[in-house]
Amino acid sequence: MAGCVFPMGPESFQRFTPDSLAAIEQRIAQEESRRNKHYQEMWFVCLCVRQDLGDVELPRPRPDLEAGKQLPRIFADIPSHLVGVPLEDIDPYYFKDKRTFIVLNKGKAIFRFSATSALYIFSPFHPIRRLAIKILVHSYP
Repeated sequence: MAGCVFPMGPESFQRFTPDSLAAIEQRIAQEESRRNKHYQEMWFVCLCVRQDLGDVELPRPRPDLEAGKQLPRIFADIPSHLVGVPLEDIDPYYFKDKRTFIVLNKGKAIFRFSATSALYIFSPFHPIRRLAIKILVHSYP
C-alpha cells in the first residue's frame, strides 16, 4: 500500500487502456501467488504453534473517493479531455487488486465501474459499453 502513492492534481489521472487492464491482472496474479505462498508457510506454522492474529487491520477504501461523491479539491480541476472518459482508479484500495475504473463527469462526481466483461461479451473497451457509460455520467441541465 505504501508503494502506490498517487500525485495530487490533474497529472494523477491516467486513461484506462487495455494495458491498464493487463497491469491490474498482473498485480492480482502476483498478489494471489504471494497469498498462496504465505498460506503454505502459515499452514506449517499453525500446525506447530497456534497463533493469535489479534487485531489485524484490513485495508479500506478512502471515504473521500467513494462512488457518487465529489472529487476532493486536492486533485484540482480535471482536464476537459478527461471528462466522461474511463480513467484508472485513483483510490489505492481499488488500484491494488480490484478490477475497476472510474469516470468523472463535469461536476467532478466519481462513478466507479467494474472492468470485467458485462454480460460476458461487452469488455470495458467495447463501443456499446463506452456509449452507455457516457450517457450514464452525462450531467443533464
